[in-house]
Amino acid sequence: MFYALFAAIVAVTVLVSVAVVRFFDTAVYKILLRVLGQDLADAWRRYISFVIFVAGVSGGVRPWNLEQYLPPTAGKGSSQLEITGARWLLELWNALTETLRSIALIMLLFFLCSMMAYVIARSLEVRRAREEQIKSYSEE
Repeated sequence: MFYALFAAIVAVTVLVSVAVVRFFDTAVYKILLRVLGQDLADAWRRYISFVIFVAGVSGGVRPWNLEQYLPPTAGKGSSQLEITGARWLLELWNALTETLRSIALIMLLFFLCSMMAYVIARSLEVRRAREEQIKSYSEE
């Protein structure tokens, strides 16, 4: 029963991670196009998709929490919990929420970094436009 629970948790985290990658793919690509340009946007989009997937799966699958369902090792006083339907539901719910929490943290970091990059790029564009405008006035 433990192996089935573990496989179900992995399946939930993989499905949720793939769904989130697909959901944010267009937005991430547009942001990367604006900040990095066409040349780098494709490569970075793949990288960000990989990071989202890995963060989701690693955040949702928590092996140390599943150890409570294994038989106790010799010399330890802990007992083995029984895997019931309620525990299945609880573990799958925890896997879902932890997957989304891990992905949300990664997405927050990505959007904060891309917002800072956008602000810096925009300020450089404005500065360059002002310098060109001043240069054109001084030539007249």
